[in-house]
Amino acid sequence: MDEQIDALARVAAVVTGAATVTVNLIDAHRHCPLSAVGAPRRSIARSESLCATHFTAGKPFHVPDLSRDPRYADHPWVDGRLGAVRSYTSIPLLSPDGYALGTLCAADEEPRRLRAEQLAALQDLAGAVVALFERRRQATTNAQLVAEAEEQRDLVELLMAEAEHRAELNTAVLASVDVGIVVTDPDGRLVSFNDTARDWLGAPQTGLPPAAHASTYGLFSPDGTTPLDGEDLPLQRVLTEGVVHDVEMVLRAAGRGDVSITCSGRTVVGAGGEVLGAVLALHDVTPARQRQAQLQAAHTQLEQAHVQLEETHAQLAQRSEELTAHTRQVEALAGAMRTVVCSADPHQAIAEAARELTGAEAAYLMQPDGQGHLTSTAMTGFAAGTQLSLPMSSPTGLPLHALRTRRQVFVADVATHPEADPVMIAASGTVSGVWQPVLNSSGEALGVLGVIWRRRVGELPATVTAMLQTLAREAAHTIERADLLVQLAQAAQHDALTGLTNRRRWDEVAHHEISHATRAGAGPGADLTFALIDLDHFKTYNDTHGHLAGDELLRSFALAAATHLRVVDTLARWGGEEFVVALPGCSAADAVAVADRIRASVPHGQSATIGLAQWRPGEDAADVLDRADGALYKGKHDGRDRTVLADEGGRLVPRPFLRD
Repeated sequence: MDEQIDALARVAAVVTGAATVTVNLIDAHRHCPLSAVGAPRRSIARSESLCATHFTAGKPFHVPDLSRDPRYADHPWVDGRLGAVRSYTSIPLLSPDGYALGTLCAADEEPRRLRAEQLAALQDLAGAVVALFERRRQATTNAQLVAEAEEQRDLVELLMAEAEHRAELNTAVLASVDVGIVVTDPDGRLVSFNDTARDWLGAPQTGLPPAAHASTYGLFSPDGTTPLDGEDLPLQRVLTEGVVHDVEMVLRAAGRGDVSITCSGRTVVGAGGEVLGAVLALHDVTPARQRQAQLQAAHTQLEQAHVQLEETHAQLAQRSEELTAHTRQVEALAGAMRTVVCSADPHQAIAEAARELTGAEAAYLMQPDGQGHLTSTAMTGFAAGTQLSLPMSSPTGLPLHALRTRRQVFVADVATHPEADPVMIAASGTVSGVWQPVLNSSGEALGVLGVIWRRRVGELPATVTAMLQTLAREAAHTIERADLLVQLAQAAQHDALTGLTNRRRWDEVAHHEISHATRAGAGPGADLTFALIDLDHFKTYNDTHGHLAGDELLRSFALAAATHLRVVDTLARWGGEEFVVALPGCSAADAVAVADRIRASVPHGQSATIGLAQWRPGEDAADVLDRADGALYKGKHDGRDRTVLADEGGRLVPRPFLRD
């Protein structure tokens, strides 16, 4: 019995990565550990126990850093008198009739936040511990029944079958987690996989020597090209070193793409100190590595843009030496480009610089609008409200001519030029003009810089030609950089799948709305309600229809929900199939109607559960969301597809909703 509990404690240590894992029984006076990984088993008074402070509530408890929690910061196990615990997780051990027997506890002296799947795995392991208790109790009962009367044999057999079912449940616990579990014998030969590991590696080939693991299962170093040799295999390292943490490798299975995996594990030691084998936990970190690669690519683009900018500056410096006879023009050009680079509106700065450098009456920048037109994006020297536009398919138009030929076009008498557009000449009052295409480093046209005189200019000086070409090159870099910065800023605040506000931006919005409500006091605008939305049975939908269909459901729901919100409301993706809404100026009672409309709009025949909580003075965003989360949990527990409101007293008020 103790060895089984020890084994579960060791699995819990592997799943959580915690330095210390204990399985405890707690009575009215004592805290007694049945098993301990990373710490001695020592009975202590209940008054000294961290677990005893909350285990009777019957709910999992996780705090990433106890020293930052005022409820526990001065506890002897936190402030150094008995220990320096930081990360702390306690899962209650509940008997089938709901009685709190003790806890499964994971602790570490380093702060850490467990993922949801790790917490779920700990709860499964706690259930396995209780199942072991039940097996022992049932075995005792069976023995007593056999001793009392032979006629109870049928009942004993029934209880034994139930015990076997519970053993199968323990096996199912390991099969249900999304962490791959691999077990070997002391020689490194594979003994068993759980379902997740089998999905990645296939069935274990018993008797296979460790040296053949890399070629058999497609195991490579993190670069994805170098096969792992025997000494570098994570399982071999566990047997050699006793324990490993977050060792990365690449798994290349036939018929699927590469999977990046981190491995953590330890040896399993018997009661006599002999090595019985090793356990290795495999975590899929492919999405995280993909995000890192995307971020690195964005950084590379920025660095390249910076290099291009530096190259442009070097070209300008060299050109200034060659144009010593035209010092004034070069200084004006350099000043104009500095203005463009530093301007908050680079497009307008480009047009104004072109006008200033050439001494013209007006200048403009035209760019493709993506809808078949070349449209002005900046103008100077025109009457307010003037807008220039040419269809990209138009056969005439000097800006289009410059854009198509990729060459500067100067026309002294615009009215007589065959490429001139009469409507545009009338709108701009052009007599003479020069049109300079703005090209990026690959020759792609980003737009056209137009400079016009409302008087005749017979010839364009060579210095003006060169300055416009140089200004156009700088304009191309500046436009690309400004567009890139806008794209990066947009991407940093929005969810890539749904286009909604992401969680990082949500934190800013929530803080702003609470600050606004706080300033409003008891006056208009003080009402503020948060809503947490969870799509019901999303995993089942995903498993049934596929991940692409799941993604489409999330996108469709985001679009549908937005139609029921005001401009001042904020809809954000909270994570997975969860969304969060801020409803400023909206009481909880009014928010119920909004929530019901949102639930009625869930597409593809699916449903959603919504938890609502109205902000109370003195609360921060986390406080409100905690209450909304409690309401959401209540709605899930009561059958889903409903709106649940957390009232002012902290109780949960269910609001049933019947779909047509």
